[in-house]
Amino acid sequence: MVLQDARKSHETIRYEKKRFEARSVIQALGSGSSNGRIVDEASRSGEIIITLDSDFLRLHPNPRARILIVDVHPAIPSTIGQVLDSHLEHSLQLLRKAQTVKLTKAGPVSVDT
Repeated sequence: MVLQDARKSHETIRYEKKRFEARSVIQALGSGSSNGRIVDEASRSGEIIITLDSDFLRLHPNPRARILIVDVHPAIPSTIGQVLDSHLEHSLQLLRKAQTVKLTKAGPVSVDT
């Protein structure tokens, strides 16, 4: 399951054709949720956080949280959706061993130190 950090956008990316369930932070926790609360929920539920925020875990590190940072410019929802469609499965494979994966138009890479 995927927990999308869609607090800044009302756009929810759909994953049905790849058979992944996703819910937005607003759906899961309501509006105004802090990064810490999102991390706690994802850790508890086993969900992966998808966000455009490259320093999402900086203030709230959690070894159980897994995060996919989407680094696509310009950050147009349709372009982000295309990149996710192309690389989501590989990104999820990397997240089995890594806490954080960065996804660009070229593909995903583990960014754990």
